[in-house]
Amino acid sequence: MSTHPDAAYAGLGPDTARTYRDLSRLPVHDIDTSLVAAVRRLPPEDAAGHLTTLACAALLEKVGSHDLRGPLYRFPSRVARERAGELARVHESQDEGHDVLGRALGWALDAATAADAQATDSHYRALNINPGELPHRPQHPMRHEGPEAAVLWLTAQSENLLALVRAAYQNQMHAYVWRLVHSMWPWWRAAGQGHSTDWIELHALALVCLDHDDSAGEREERHLLNTYGIGLRLDGSPIALRTFTRVREMAGRAGDALGGAHAFYELGATHLQRGDVAEAVPFLQLARRIWAEHGSTRGVAVADILLGQAALRMPSVDTTRVLRRFGDARAALEGVDGHDAARALAWRGRAQLQAGDFQAGESDVLTAVQEFLDGHAPREAARALEWLGNAAEDGGRPAEARACYSRALSLYPPVSGADADRVRARIARLT
Repeated sequence: MSTHPDAAYAGLGPDTARTYRDLSRLPVHDIDTSLVAAVRRLPPEDAAGHLTTLACAALLEKVGSHDLRGPLYRFPSRVARERAGELARVHESQDEGHDVLGRALGWALDAATAADAQATDSHYRALNINPGELPHRPQHPMRHEGPEAAVLWLTAQSENLLALVRAAYQNQMHAYVWRLVHSMWPWWRAAGQGHSTDWIELHALALVCLDHDDSAGEREERHLLNTYGIGLRLDGSPIALRTFTRVREMAGRAGDALGGAHAFYELGATHLQRGDVAEAVPFLQLARRIWAEHGSTRGVAVADILLGQAALRMPSVDTTRVLRRFGDARAALEGVDGHDAARALAWRGRAQLQAGDFQAGESDVLTAVQEFLDGHAPREAARALEWLGNAAEDGGRPAEARACYSRALSLYPPVSGADADRVRARIARLT
């Protein structure tokens, strides 16, 4: 490394120099004020001042700004990070480096559990993870202004969170691994198939870590297995069915009827994704019945979304009943779960398109598309736009179809290359 960065480092005050060294110990993609405040246990204004000083000294570079996160910084190069790491190893012990990672994990877990509680409250309440039970809770906890802001924060921090989970696993910080993976559920759901590889990898790590955490038991294992299975299903893995069968058996032994309902639902969803409608429907009906018996309005609604999808694949479709099913699900989920409420509306729109009512279907689908985009679920939005394009193409309106496909194509590439290729082929065929 040239002498200029060393000289710049030598000119730092001791607190800012410590911040520089500590940041080199973190595997994060980028750095913001809230992370520095947590890692250094500083007031946010002091943390912001350290970052500004480091950027002015060219020891960090400012790479942009984010509405929720504020200014963002990175090391200017891999060599610069390695040099900062050498300085850290000279000045601090390995235990101090472990504490730096621990404080970053405490910050991440605190913010992720808050996001889970805001965006997907029923998921959060399943385990009620309390970051205060672990060390390193930040002095300035992150609070999100509503569900959309919660998912936006998780989305903006996703690269950092994934890297922190992997680092926690490598450093045997097991309690943080599974709790953070579980609490990232709003992002996993919004990111969907586009991150199925990360989804499967990190859930597998989380399940390993459960065995090393005496505070975790079979209930935590069932919930993580269930989410792990969803990632497997999205990836098309045949292991998904075995995973949900295991969850069902565990719920039965525990006498957990609602846990069993979740397993039946996921078994039905997996069969439906595989095209086995006749296999899917009994599982979905059983899940719906259990949820209804236990007063779970949300459970009934999400089961109805899949039962409606199954009905649309039947040789003879009772359109009125299907539309009522989707409509009831939409009404039950509005104000409770924005993502699933948008799913219900999108599928009602698809049912209307399938029945030939393009105007009503287009209205529902476009409303759902905007709700998906607001909820940072671009793949769901793109898929719904593709449905509109299909209907317009089938109706002999190639210009409308091309517009829908082009908009879908603008959303697909970052999240699903295979979907993007399919839409490009449709546009080429129209041209």
